[in-house]
Amino acid sequence: MVRTLIRLVVVAVLMLLVVRVATERSTAQAPQGGVTALTGVRIIDGTGRAAIEQGTIVIGNGRITAAGPAASVQIPAGATRVDLAGKTVMPGMINAHAHVQNQTKGMAMRDDLVRRLRMYASYGVTTAVSLGQVTNEETVEVIKLRDEQERATPDRARVYTSGPSIRGLKTVEEVRQTVDRYADQKVDRIKTHVTPQMTPDQYGALIDEAHKRGLRANAHIFYLKEAEMVLERGVDVIAHSVRDVDVPAAFIASMKKRNVGYIPTLTRDLSLIVYEQTPAFFKDPFFLRGMSVFKEQVDLLSTPAYQQKMRENPQTQMIKVALAQGTKNLKLLSDAGVTIALGTDSGTDEGRWQGYFEQVELEMMAKAGMTPMQVIVAATGAAAQVSKLDHVGTIAPGKAADLLVLDANPLQDILNTRKIHSVWIGGHRMGAAGTN
Repeated sequence: MVRTLIRLVVVAVLMLLVVRVATERSTAQAPQGGVTALTGVRIIDGTGRAAIEQGTIVIGNGRITAAGPAASVQIPAGATRVDLAGKTVMPGMINAHAHVQNQTKGMAMRDDLVRRLRMYASYGVTTAVSLGQVTNEETVEVIKLRDEQERATPDRARVYTSGPSIRGLKTVEEVRQTVDRYADQKVDRIKTHVTPQMTPDQYGALIDEAHKRGLRANAHIFYLKEAEMVLERGVDVIAHSVRDVDVPAAFIASMKKRNVGYIPTLTRDLSLIVYEQTPAFFKDPFFLRGMSVFKEQVDLLSTPAYQQKMRENPQTQMIKVALAQGTKNLKLLSDAGVTIALGTDSGTDEGRWQGYFEQVELEMMAKAGMTPMQVIVAATGAAAQVSKLDHVGTIAPGKAADLLVLDANPLQDILNTRKIHSVWIGGHRMGAAGTN
């Protein structure tokens, strides 16, 4: 009798273990080469089209194979079904003006770069376009990481790079030679700072040479006259806000005619004014989830000496005015139909938090007057368009299965993009910190 009872208990325990494993398997990523179906979801596809309620997304080999209303999507036999009833799925966000730099010098460069890409992913940013490396060595390492992601499913945010920003050169020939050298290194795009040290002819040569090598040209600007100058010479992306005057109708019309993307980077200016005192978000649990990367800079920015330096810096007051002007211009350009893309300038200098500041940028764009749908498109489909990354940014057959699953609807409140259920890159569900 006792032996029979023991056998029954053992059988019951084994059955419970089998059920548990099967349940966990259904909520994890599909096996390599398998098919996964996300069911019962609200789909925001990144194009601006109305959301699909009760939708299904089918993923195979890291790509989306079908997406749409449940009634119109056939789930293949044997697919791993993941029930996400009540969740919202949008494309993983793309930071079209990021920086992925080796900021922690006591750590091996690759390890530091990888952990920063994983931090981006943990906040829902699945692609980072790094517009500016610090050194050639760093550029080489980032290009290695980019090449790795093309060969296998990445365990971190995807990365693309411009190499170091081109600035301060003396001749047109030197500019062309520098662009060619970058292109030979296999960078993905060209970045330049507009400064008085280079002439309009040099910027024209830079843009022309980039185009000859099949690369897009991105320009760091501040003043309207700088933006107008590079626009007239064929630039592809205005990588910061115009922050001195209202953008005029002629500039807006030219941006639209030339199909030039505009990246406001509002949080870049926020980072230059918010540390006059300890900001409230230093106690925000959503911010604190990034402390494995953020802590060394949080400690610095929390010191009275640093905050006093910020208060006494004449630039701080000037940037407050500039941020207000940039915010106004974002609304003018968005209302006129200029392509707006998410970008933050995060990952360079102190207090520009990779992952967290992209979420803050969404909030600031909404406060500028963009609708939640416009903000989401800027962070997904438009950012992919501006960055010329055709394989990400929208939910459609053939696109990479880079997805952000949310517990609440961001169309009702853009802050709901912070209610992250899970992040998927190449059909692979990331862990809580953007790791396996």
